[in-house]
Amino acid sequence: MSFEIRPLPGVTGAEVIGFDIGRDGADQAARQRLRDAWTDRVVLAFRDMEIDEAGFMRLAGLFGENVPQPVQRPEYRVEGFPFIRLLSSRHRDSLGDNKPLNVGGTWHTDHSHLPDPPRGTVLRAIRLPGEGGDTSFTNQRAAYEALDEETRREVDPLVGLHIYNSRYAPRRMATMTPAEEREAPSARHPLVRPHPVSGRKALYFNPIRIERFDGMDAAASQALMDRLVAHCEQDRFVYRHRWRAGDVLIWDNAQALHMVRHDYDPARERVMHRTLVG
Repeated sequence: MSFEIRPLPGVTGAEVIGFDIGRDGADQAARQRLRDAWTDRVVLAFRDMEIDEAGFMRLAGLFGENVPQPVQRPEYRVEGFPFIRLLSSRHRDSLGDNKPLNVGGTWHTDHSHLPDPPRGTVLRAIRLPGEGGDTSFTNQRAAYEALDEETRREVDPLVGLHIYNSRYAPRRMATMTPAEEREAPSARHPLVRPHPVSGRKALYFNPIRIERFDGMDAAASQALMDRLVAHCEQDRFVYRHRWRAGDVLIWDNAQALHMVRHDYDPARERVMHRTLVG
C-alpha cells in the first residue's frame, strides 16, 4: 500500500498520509487497515485530500453506511448531497432569537439522543479562518481504563437519559419547530459501553444531552458529569487537531468526545462539510 498511517503522540489520533481515494479506495486490505487504525486511535486525520463532495462521500463510505442528518434545514444542505451537512460559524438560531450559535463549542458526542447514534463523524475543511478553530478530542476508552476501581464500580451500572437539548447543557442548541420537537427522540444509554468492534469499554456520556442517570437526581447526575469531564479532558487523553487545507477527519463517537475552539476572528468564516456513518 502506498499510504502511511502515522500514530500521533499519546493515546489519541493518527495521520493518514498519501491516501488516494481513486487508487486506494477499492482495496479491501486498505479499507481494513484504515478501520483497524480508526478503532485503535479513535481519530484519523487524512492530510492533503484533493476531493470533491462525491469523493468525500466515497471516503466516508469506507467506514460505514450513511446515516441521515437530524434536523436537516435548507441552510444546512449541500445541493445534491443529502447526507452532507454544511456547518458554518455564521449559522444563527433562525427560529429563536437569531443570535449566532456556538456550533460544537463544548464537549459532546454526536446525536447521543438517538436510539442508535452514528458511530462515525467525518468532517472536511472547506474554509478555514486562518488562525484558531482547532478541534479537540478525548479518548474515552483510555479515560475509562485510567479510572480507579472505586470509580469504575460507581459508573459501571449507570444508564443515562439523553434528550435533544438538556436543560443543563453548557450551550444551547438551535431552536426546533414544534414538529421537530415532537419527532426528536430520546434514548437511554449505558454510561460504560463495550465498543462494537473491539469490545473494550469506554465512557459514553454527553454534557449537552444527558438529563440524569437512572437512580440519581439531577444534582447528583450533574456533579458526576462534572467529575467525569474533568477526568476525560486531561492532556494525556486529548488530541487537539490544528486544521489545514485538504484535511478530512473521521472520529469514533463510541469512544470520543469532541469540541471546536471558538478562538478565531468572528469576521472570518469557518465552513465545514460533515457526514455521519453507522
